[in-house]
Amino acid sequence: MVFGHLTAYFIDKYLGDYIENLDSKQLKIDLWNGDVVLKDLSLKPNALANFNLPVTVAAGHLHKLSLHIPWKHLYIHPTKITIDGVYLLLTPKTDVQYDPERDEQSQYESKMKEVHKIEQFRKEKEEYENSKTISKHKDTFLERLQMHILRNLEFSISNIHIAFEDKTTKPEHPYSFGITLNYIKLFTTNTEWEPVISEEDSPIMYKFGEMSTLSIYWNSNVQTQSDLPQEDIVDILQENVDQNEQRVSDEMAYTPSEQEYVRPVFDAKIDLEQISLNINRNQYSDLLDLLEFQDRLNLKSKYIKYHTMIDNASILKPSLRRWKFAYAAILHEEVRPRLSSYKWENIKTNLDRLREYHEIYFQILNGDASKKQKQRAQELEKNIDVFNLLYLRRIVEIEFKKRKAEHKEQSWWDKVTSFWSGDSNQENPEFNLDSATAADEKKKLYDAIGYADNNTQSNYPEEYVDIDLSVRLNMLELNVWSNINENDTQFKVIACAAIPDAGLIFKRRPAKPAFLFVVDLSSFQVFGIGENVLQTEMLNDNRPVLAQNRAQLEQKSFLHIEYETNPLNKPSDNRIQVISQSLEIIYDAFTINKLVECFQPDRKRDLQGIKEIAYSTFNDIKYRSHIFFNHYLKNIQSSDIDIDLPSFYFLLPENGVYRRGCPVLCFDFGHFTFKGGPSYTDQEVEIGKTTEDVPSTDDIPQSPYFPLKLRLENIQLLYANQNDDWNNARVQRDSPMHLIKPITIRVDIDKCIYSDNAILPAYVISRRFLMF
Repeated sequence: MVFGHLTAYFIDKYLGDYIENLDSKQLKIDLWNGDVVLKDLSLKPNALANFNLPVTVAAGHLHKLSLHIPWKHLYIHPTKITIDGVYLLLTPKTDVQYDPERDEQSQYESKMKEVHKIEQFRKEKEEYENSKTISKHKDTFLERLQMHILRNLEFSISNIHIAFEDKTTKPEHPYSFGITLNYIKLFTTNTEWEPVISEEDSPIMYKFGEMSTLSIYWNSNVQTQSDLPQEDIVDILQENVDQNEQRVSDEMAYTPSEQEYVRPVFDAKIDLEQISLNINRNQYSDLLDLLEFQDRLNLKSKYIKYHTMIDNASILKPSLRRWKFAYAAILHEEVRPRLSSYKWENIKTNLDRLREYHEIYFQILNGDASKKQKQRAQELEKNIDVFNLLYLRRIVEIEFKKRKAEHKEQSWWDKVTSFWSGDSNQENPEFNLDSATAADEKKKLYDAIGYADNNTQSNYPEEYVDIDLSVRLNMLELNVWSNINENDTQFKVIACAAIPDAGLIFKRRPAKPAFLFVVDLSSFQVFGIGENVLQTEMLNDNRPVLAQNRAQLEQKSFLHIEYETNPLNKPSDNRIQVISQSLEIIYDAFTINKLVECFQPDRKRDLQGIKEIAYSTFNDIKYRSHIFFNHYLKNIQSSDIDIDLPSFYFLLPENGVYRRGCPVLCFDFGHFTFKGGPSYTDQEVEIGKTTEDVPSTDDIPQSPYFPLKLRLENIQLLYANQNDDWNNARVQRDSPMHLIKPITIRVDIDKCIYSDNAILPAYVISRRFLMF
């Protein structure tokens, strides 16, 4: 049986390097019944060696892996995957072995990753500048096949515990962290979300996903387990899997057929009960030590090759060996590369290398490169720096597009030769099913997944939503734990941030294409710790409040964010709406001091590698944001903007402890509004007016400018003595409490719609500062 032999072959090929004593020949009897069952498997200690990870496997165990494949009814019966009991204990890799081939391959992959990342930035920028709406869409074969596989796929993963233990970084205080999961399931249901067997002719498929007790932990000062026998380690990991019955439900409804565009193709609702994030001082200290250790390990792996150049047998003094090592590292990293760049022989060799890569890369884009040429291209890429690689690849792409445009109209002979040579100019060619299957097998597969091999495209209505995703989180908490006093043996919560009832909505309309992204946060509160020890044992209601939103009648939630592209019944291409409630921030000296003590490092650490990674990530975000905002500024005339942020005010009480009626210094940051876009007129964007107060846009003559209005109102500073009503004084224009009277800043920006007009100014800006 072909499928059986293939399954045995793939199990042996892909799992043989990771599982000890795996014999695929014993699986043939079960394969005839469509079942593959593997039980009580042990992972090899070097199972993760090929992944170049700084960890080793101290103990690994897989209790059961079950795979049910209905060979005789592959297109109509479900495929079931069950994984039960994955227990893995990892330890840090303490020694670095130098492998020249692996080091060269790692440097090459790192270089090409940077090249592809920069090219991706450029492509994203071009997509922003040349974005066009698409009104038609045709389901591809792979999309239909993926939908069919999803219809018939059921999987279950249960009892997962992956732990990392480190007794090397801090021998006196070992620590461990890991992730546990009770179970996660995905199965087919009916309209009442009850498990059923899926009917092939059903136009709607219902999937119910359920996840129970996913947790991430970090324990300090633990008793090490890596020295225990593997059976004991597995038993300990198994006992620590939480069996709590709190579940996360994920209800999904898929519509494989179009249903005359009544229902979304993908309709998912995810409900999360509670997510609680906790961190204490010991965990923070362990995290810094782990990052420092990994930084040193990465630095060691970078320079270990120079240590192998030294003949340690002939050098007896350790100090002399260290000097030799430092000399070799500086010589090969700093001195020789700089000197070699000025030699004519190296310059000529580099130019020849660039010319050769130019020719080969053009052949690769044209589809005419042989296997030998592709291998030669990889060899050249290893010896060419990132700048020249980017420059050459871009030059070749431009030349290729020009030549492709010149030869766009091909003769019949060119088409025949192109077909015979297998040339394809598609950047993302679809899987060629014709060459992989026979005609009858292809027809059977097409009929099974409901795919028609034709060029007809689906005309979606503009209001049709094909993806509807909703996520609801009942409670999100972030707790910081620390000692209140030096003699305390247990940690207590010194700060707690709570966000109840948070929601996220994502909808996509394929006709434009367009999408709607909505974020809702009902409220936001931050609680501190009181100086009174008894107060620390009470609930959040009795704790000092560091920050809380102030409810308003016109705005029900603390923060509401909407971003929509190509909105319906709007002349704009984008719509942005940000509305929030007022936020009160109170300074509490005792809580702030405890937070500073909690996150104050106990010693100076060298985290240069982490700083470089953080800086690289920051640059990535900066470049992407720069591309996005540049594109947005160029097309801001087609965007509707409605941002309304009420006053955020900061209270600084006397002696750092806020009590009702105590002397307090209040700084009001002001009420910020920003409105504008093609859906608004000059009258609409004025503060205090709505669309009912102004005439229709059809009755107003078209202007070459569109308005943008920025307002920052009532910036003020107050000082209230004991028992003074500072809150009432905030809404007054003048009072004895005002140190700085309310200041209003108004900026009016009119942007010209015609960017190529040399007569009209591109921007007309007026500003006013008002003090009452």
